[in-house]
Amino acid sequence: MLGNGPDPACTADPDGVGDCGPCGLDHGFMACAAGTGEHEAFPDSDQVVEYYLAYTGGQDSGVVLSQYLAYVRAAGFYGHTVAAYAPVAVHDVPTLAFAVNAYDFALCGITVTQAMMQAFQDGRPWTTEMALGEPLGGHAVPAVGYCDEYLTVITWGRPQQVTWPAWHAMAGEAWAVITGELETAGSDDRGISLPALQADLSRLAA
Repeated sequence: MLGNGPDPACTADPDGVGDCGPCGLDHGFMACAAGTGEHEAFPDSDQVVEYYLAYTGGQDSGVVLSQYLAYVRAAGFYGHTVAAYAPVAVHDVPTLAFAVNAYDFALCGITVTQAMMQAFQDGRPWTTEMALGEPLGGHAVPAVGYCDEYLTVITWGRPQQVTWPAWHAMAGEAWAVITGELETAGSDDRGISLPALQADLSRLAA
């Protein structure tokens, strides 16, 4: 999912399908619903795969995040919507942290290595050494939280901690998204108004 390329490495996902872009955005919708207190239904894994293959014309080819966000903005996703989105400077930690805090998540493209997959299975944080290993390809994850030591992303169905130095080694792109949940609520869960979020999104894209 780096740059404007597709994401072939997501075929290493547990379901054997490269649908991490749709899965990542779906988990972003969930993060927003949790933040705004919305009680919503979300598609199951089979429905996400069905949506993904309909989008790609039946080809397991991965998605380009910018193009996929544009598609969901136009077509919707099982009752969930994208109102607006903008690129975030993925290596600018304060800006990325702001996006995660203000919009409840940032949809990110990273490079995955075999060492990172093994660490995930073992329940260990991703480190720089792991991120600099032999690359398997691109992957999409929503960043949903952070602290001084770690960024937290959702991948393969559960949270994964990433050290900040490792993030700089693996990250290729990030997108701030105003979802329908935020648009309906008129604010984020910290009381920031929708017009303020929209104005900040414009500044992120500048």
